[in-house]
Amino acid sequence: MITIETPNVRERLVELIQLQVLYNRLHALEQRKGDLPQQIEDLQDKIAALQLTSQGTHQQIQQCEAEIRTLHTSNDSLRDHEQKLQKLLLSVRNEQEYYKIESDLKEARLTIEKNLKDIQRLQQRVMVSQHKHEEELTHMAELQRLIAEKQENLDKIILRNKQQEEDLRERIQILSEHVQREDARLFHLFDRRRQSLRGGSALVSAIPLEGKEDRVICSGCYTLLPRQLQWQLYQRNTILICENCGRLLVDAALFEEVAASMP
Repeated sequence: MITIETPNVRERLVELIQLQVLYNRLHALEQRKGDLPQQIEDLQDKIAALQLTSQGTHQQIQQCEAEIRTLHTSNDSLRDHEQKLQKLLLSVRNEQEYYKIESDLKEARLTIEKNLKDIQRLQQRVMVSQHKHEEELTHMAELQRLIAEKQENLDKIILRNKQQEEDLRERIQILSEHVQREDARLFHLFDRRRQSLRGGSALVSAIPLEGKEDRVICSGCYTLLPRQLQWQLYQRNTILICENCGRLLVDAALFEEVAASMP
């Protein structure tokens, strides 16, 4: 078993219990928020991912539109070239020259036809991408609406809790400074555990084991405590630490007595 030596053990025990009760109340206030903060964060992550996807879709649209403009420009040039070739046909001097111009005309017309098919294909891609982009924007707007709704609910909870939270933090600060002055090592031990353990429970009570009222367990990790440790707890003349979870231990009666006497 692990014991902590400190002057005025009973006073320190009471002060640590008071500190833990105040932290428990503060934690209970935080719990009133439920998972709203996490929900808001998850929605913000979804929006960030959608924004990246939407940017990619928008870039695809711009790229396709740029290709369409290039193809239109190419076709305009080819049609001008086609008209010049047709005029040249009227003034050919021999068959060889005639066939050369006919071949150039055919190539120009085939290229124009291919460009038109590519334009049609790109226009269809633009339509699909635009529809997708609109859906992405609609989805983002809906997520933003949900965030605003949840943030409003969260703000209401925070506002309701504000005064109570400020009072608790003030009482915690005053009591923490007092304990630190009396025994800095004990305070830092308590504070380190509070910050590292789930729920901030650095100090817990030893509660009766179900079915065996003469034995107690740590209410932090539910480990059965040795009889010697149980006896020491009841003496209230030393500060004990659970060997399994590292939490400070007090007997349940003392914890309840101190908690009940606090405003």
